[in-house]
Amino acid sequence: MSAPRRIKIPAGALVGVIASADEMGSARRMRSPPDFFELRLDHLPHVQEAELSRLRRPLIITARHPAEGGKQLRVNRANLLRKFLPHATFIDVELRSLSELQDVWGEARRLRVHRICSFHDFKRTPERSVLSKKIGRARESGADVFKVVCHADNPLDLLTLFEFLETGLSAMRLCVMATGRFGPISRLLFREMGSSFIYAPMGRVLYDGQLSLGQLRRQRDF
Repeated sequence: MSAPRRIKIPAGALVGVIASADEMGSARRMRSPPDFFELRLDHLPHVQEAELSRLRRPLIITARHPAEGGKQLRVNRANLLRKFLPHATFIDVELRSLSELQDVWGEARRLRVHRICSFHDFKRTPERSVLSKKIGRARESGADVFKVVCHADNPLDLLTLFEFLETGLSAMRLCVMATGRFGPISRLLFREMGSSFIYAPMGRVLYDGQLSLGQLRRQRDF
């Protein structure tokens, strides 16, 4: 079984999230694209493969589970992800979905596509002990990156995520962000603390506390 091809991830790599046809058009026309694009297949299940060749940046694909902020699909999620695997540098599968999508997860490795295991909680920030158990499961799955996004409405939530990022980096690559009141500051601060990726929608903000790609770029030197 082949290992994923090596790829250099710049510190705090910017990921532009494409979740609509208009955003796909904007991404294709950008003079200065972000480091990566994420294609939200749960929002764009019928996107044409030919459109991807003009993005000019490595692609992360995901079809988010409805329990973690995804849209309900009328097509088979596994088949949708499998269709776009040849175009992907990374695939993102939720920790909760590893069993359901184990064939896709294994095929990604066979195709040498890097794998992000993710956990999203848009209502609260769990305790560090909970997050520590989840990072253990992500490591066992063979993920290259563990992505955590939690709702942070108070300084303690932000501190919990900060400490998780600071201590967890010794175990594996992490991507950590918040939504909610402390979402914007997390996306600026955690870039400097070692988060592998920082995500930003190309246009319309999907969740409270996000910064759009334009906003994030204007604030990157805060």
